[in-house]
Amino acid sequence: MSTNITLPRLRKIIAEELTVSMNEQVDHASIREVVNTASKLLAAVEAFQSTANGPMTNAVTPHLAEIGKVLENMVSTPGSYVEKKKAVVQRVSLKAVKSSKPL
Repeated sequence: MSTNITLPRLRKIIAEELTVSMNEQVDHASIREVVNTASKLLAAVEAFQSTANGPMTNAVTPHLAEIGKVLENMVSTPGSYVEKKKAVVQRVSLKAVKSSKPL
């Protein structure tokens, strides 16, 4: 499929692409969900550690420490755990055309 495109339209497409990549929209609802979910699980882990008996705590201590670190990271940097929205890619092919007007 071939579509002729003018130089002003090409400039507009380039400007739009630059603007979108520089100003990606932040998905605040997803970030809030990550923080809420991670906080709840972190609280549950801490509650388990404070109420579990010795053998229970010893059985899961190595794993809970690592899970606690990951959950704290999720709470402090939730944007890292939100899926990025895919942008629609526009393809442009250029070919030389003789024009009577100067650019």
